[in-house]
Amino acid sequence: MNRRTYTALALAAALLAAPIASERSAEAAEPPIRIEFDGETLALDADPFIKNGTTFVPFRALFERLGLEVGWDAATKTVTGQGGGATITLRVGSAEANVDGSVATLTEPPSIVGGRAFVPLRFVSENAGAGVAWDGTQRLVTVVTGPPTAEREAAVRAAYEAYVEAVNREDAAAAQRALHASSPLRGAALKAADSFKRRDVTTTVESLVVEDAHGGQATLYVTEVNRRTAGAYYVDNRVDMQVTMREGAGGAWTIYDASTLSQEWIGPFGAETGAEVALEDETAARNTIASYMEALNQEDLEGALRLVHLDSPMRGATEKTLRWMFETYGLTHELESLRVLERDDDEMYVFTVQAMRKTDGPKLADVRTESIHTLRRSAGGQWRLFATIQGRTEALSIPQ
Repeated sequence: MNRRTYTALALAAALLAAPIASERSAEAAEPPIRIEFDGETLALDADPFIKNGTTFVPFRALFERLGLEVGWDAATKTVTGQGGGATITLRVGSAEANVDGSVATLTEPPSIVGGRAFVPLRFVSENAGAGVAWDGTQRLVTVVTGPPTAEREAAVRAAYEAYVEAVNREDAAAAQRALHASSPLRGAALKAADSFKRRDVTTTVESLVVEDAHGGQATLYVTEVNRRTAGAYYVDNRVDMQVTMREGAGGAWTIYDASTLSQEWIGPFGAETGAEVALEDETAARNTIASYMEALNQEDLEGALRLVHLDSPMRGATEKTLRWMFETYGLTHELESLRVLERDDDEMYVFTVQAMRKTDGPKLADVRTESIHTLRRSAGGQWRLFATIQGRTEALSIPQ
């Protein structure tokens, strides 16, 4: 996803059969839960039920439909499914399962109801390589065991590429429409128009792999290169991402979420731009950043936040991080060097090298970090921290 728009779980206790049975009777007024495998209804000899958001089904019918050979140990109440290179073991009442020799945690443990052992449908299905989706309106669970069809993969790919095209032509409205209505990315996307006014950046998709497209959800692995072609300062970069997309009415796919897996800066980080910078701008930038670091050294949360722009997208995360940092560590911060790279009417782009050393708290290495800060003028005319990207980090000590 273009970096202009997108610039960072509880064990359940074992439950007895009687409380589960009573919850099932309380659900009687709800429509029955339906389960479809590859478009066909799964035949069950007992009704599925939902417990704390987890759908349970009789284990034997599920394992056999997934092509797993079923094993049942009555003495330990342990069920095992094996096949297709996977081995899944669950025990009634235990929130720990074993998948191919590794321990995994269940949100709800298997249970015995009416003399039958019930297991969590999603956990078993996904670990057997199937895709699972839940439609709460229809109370329908859809399980797909085969690879995504060529048609679905093409639709997912086209929807993502259309988003990239919208961003490249700086069409903020079209980019917003490409996001799912409940996407956590929508807030960041609303800021795209401001970025479009300041600079032109071209995104090139180097690689796009549709890893999964089952049951109304798709997972993509994308590599993109973002390069500035005009306008305000920007660090060209290559980014690897995992993108989640969801299918809506009529088969339309939209972007739901994205996470950065890795990122590299193209060209020297913080390189000279050739722009002329007034001494007064460098002095103002140094005062703002040095004052911010002094507030950190004094563990003055309010003082630090006064130096963060009110419109900064990192303001909320900064407050949470600083609260945790002040409670956990004693740290000193030193500004070693500073250079203003560029400045426009209301923003300044500043390269710094700073050192952080631990004086108290759990093990932590001392580090030296290169950063590029965006400073933006506040309503009162002061320069305030608006955004920061981090370059090279050098360890100055072993964790101690």
